[in-house]
Amino acid sequence: MKLKGRLGALAERNFRLIFTSTTISAAGDGVSTIALAFAVLQITDSPSKLGVVIAARQVAMAAITLAAGVLADRLPRHLVLVAAALVQGGVQTTSAVLLLTGHATVPLLAALALVYGLADGFVIPASQGLIPLIVSSTRLQQANALLGLSRSILGFAGPALGGVLVALGSPGGALLVDAASFAIAAALLARLSIAPRDDAVTAEPFLQELRGGWQEFRRQTWIWTTIVFFGLGNMAGATLFVLGPVLAKRDYGGPGAWAAYVSAVGIGAIAGGLLALRIEPKRPLVTSCVAAIPYGFQTLAFGLGPPLWVLVATGLLAGGTLAIHLALWFTVFQQEVPEAARSRVSSYDALGSFVLIPLGSAIAGPVASVIGVHGTLVAAGAISLACIGIVIAQPSVRALGTRPPAQPVAA
Repeated sequence: MKLKGRLGALAERNFRLIFTSTTISAAGDGVSTIALAFAVLQITDSPSKLGVVIAARQVAMAAITLAAGVLADRLPRHLVLVAAALVQGGVQTTSAVLLLTGHATVPLLAALALVYGLADGFVIPASQGLIPLIVSSTRLQQANALLGLSRSILGFAGPALGGVLVALGSPGGALLVDAASFAIAAALLARLSIAPRDDAVTAEPFLQELRGGWQEFRRQTWIWTTIVFFGLGNMAGATLFVLGPVLAKRDYGGPGAWAAYVSAVGIGAIAGGLLALRIEPKRPLVTSCVAAIPYGFQTLAFGLGPPLWVLVATGLLAGGTLAIHLALWFTVFQQEVPEAARSRVSSYDALGSFVLIPLGSAIAGPVASVIGVHGTLVAAGAISLACIGIVIAQPSVRALGTRPPAQPVAA
């Protein structure tokens, strides 16, 4: 297919707005990935306190996920995203001002992270419901591919920019850049033209909608059995994002080393995303789970303390295979889960996958104080790999057979 055909979704005004908004906010997110970690480490060298700040954001996001899924189905989704972006931009502005004026403390940053996480919890449910409404059905696959590639590219460039901003200026200045990205993203989202919903459709009671999603989630055995072990593996893997910056500062020269690793993950994700557009495995779910192995291995690699180039190479591979894992996972999910329950089941899926991550972040520092940073990462990496192995061995995963040949998507 010619390049013009691949970029056809950008011919539609609403999608151009979403694409531009997503690209700008993804750039800001990449900057804040570096800035937040070193903002806390600027105040204290304690891994435990850094873990508390990261966990606060993750706890809030997990706590609001189910409610966000229901509310995003009831309210105009683009306005939900506008409100979330404004709240997140306000949080980053406040954090930046506190850091630049010397008034920042760990409790204040943790409280702000909590508010940020509550807003962030609305982004995935609202976005998943919004994309099919702002692009024609024949260009939906193109739209998703372009959004994924945009996030992957900014996953490389954003952290690199964040590392430069932190090294040349301060974490506070970098957070101001992120705040500006949210303001621009909100302005773009507010310009979307979305047809009003059918007033004749009456929403069911809130708890009844949650219950219906739970029943469908339980019915899909392969989903809930897989999520249990992916959730445990993600909890163990969360230690990397607490202790990784600590090792970067202590053993590898500072923010630049961590930025190099995170950027490598982004580069790998670009390559993996391009490959995911072309491969057609006979057993997509098993292939998806196997592709998660390098992502679990990266935590173990940090614990072994190799040279920086080895860690960067590990991140490159992990990012590439993670992109393949996610592309195949969501394809199977969309094929197997009925459309009427897809958003709510997705909320339970996201909650199960990420609910234990705050625990992993919170205990990383205390465990490291007992068995050391390297020992903690080795143990966490071993747990992650074991969980992936159990997932692959699940009968419900292996029983999900070959998909019928995919129908060609119109350009």
